[in-house]
Amino acid sequence: MTRTPGWGPVAGRTAFLALVLLLAVPTGVRAQELDGVVMRRDSTVVPGVMVELHRVTETSGALHDSTRADDDGRFSFSLTDAEGGALFVAGARHEGVLYWGPPVHATVQPELEDYPVFVFDTAAVDSPVSDLRLAIRHVVLTPTASAIQVEEIIDIGGQPDRTLVPASDSAIVWSGALATGARGVVVVSGGVPEEDVLVFEKAVGFRGALPPTGIRLAVQYFVPSLDYEFTAEQPTDRLEVLAMPGPGTVFRVSGLTEAPTGGTMPVPVRRFTASDLQAGDVVTVGVSFEEPSRGRAWIWLLVALALGTAAIVSVRLNARAA
Repeated sequence: MTRTPGWGPVAGRTAFLALVLLLAVPTGVRAQELDGVVMRRDSTVVPGVMVELHRVTETSGALHDSTRADDDGRFSFSLTDAEGGALFVAGARHEGVLYWGPPVHATVQPELEDYPVFVFDTAAVDSPVSDLRLAIRHVVLTPTASAIQVEEIIDIGGQPDRTLVPASDSAIVWSGALATGARGVVVVSGGVPEEDVLVFEKAVGFRGALPPTGIRLAVQYFVPSLDYEFTAEQPTDRLEVLAMPGPGTVFRVSGLTEAPTGGTMPVPVRRFTASDLQAGDVVTVGVSFEEPSRGRAWIWLLVALALGTAAIVSVRLNARAA
C-alpha cells in the first residue's frame, strides 16, 4: 500500500498545482545539481531508500528522474529545465510512504546542497485515532431560501514522530463530524485524493497515510435548513467561518466572534472565528431574511411605476414618429 503525504498540510496530487500557483518564478543563475539527504527529524540518516525527482509545471507534473540514496542517505540529481518556469521536488519512499522535500526552481542558485527530505517510521492503526488535533477548520456558508450550502477545508494534524497508516483496506485513520443534518457530501479538489476519503451519514473519514506534518481534507455539502450547527469532536486550534450575505440576510451566531475580513474579499462576506475549541463545544450560525420595510416597498413601487410610465411614453412617441 503506497501512500503519498505532502510536504505540508496539502497532500496528494493537487499539492503540486497549488504550489505552482503560490510561488513565483525567480530570476537568477540556472541550478545544475540538487544534492540532498534523506533523514529523520532527529537528523539520523536513512540509507538505501528510493528517491524520485518530479518536474512540475502549471499544467502537469511528471517523474523526471530517480535514484537510490547511498549508505549516508545522500542523493544527487541534475536539474534540467529547457522550457523554464518549472518547479522541481524530490520525494523519498520509506516504509511504503512517499515523503516530499521542499519545492525548488531550477534558477535559484548554482548548487543546492543538503536538500532535506524528512521521513518517518509508520504506525498501523485499526480504528480512527481520537487524540489528533485540528490545526484549522475553514467553513464557507452560502444561504439559500431554505438551505445552507457548506464548504469546508479541514487541516488535520498528525502525531509528532509517526506516520499513521491504515492496518487494512477497511481501517480508518481519522474521522470527524460534519454539521448537524449534513446532506449530499462530496469530496472536492484542494485536499487529499478522493479515494482516501470515506463519506458517512454525518461524518467523513480518512484512510490514507497521515504524516506528522498533517493533511488537508476538503468537502462540500448542504444543510436542509437555515441553521448551521457544528459540535467539535476533536480539539481545534482555530475555526474560521465565512458567511455570504444576500439582500436582507441576518446572521445569528453562538460560540463565534465576528472579526474583520481585512478588506481583500472580492464579494461581501461576514467573518466569524473561534479559537481553542474543545471536544463537545458547539457553534451555531442561524440565518433569517428581513422583509423590506413598508417605506422602502413604496419607494420601489414608485420607481417601478415611473419606469413603466417612461416605457409607455417611449413606445407612443416611437409609434407617432413611425
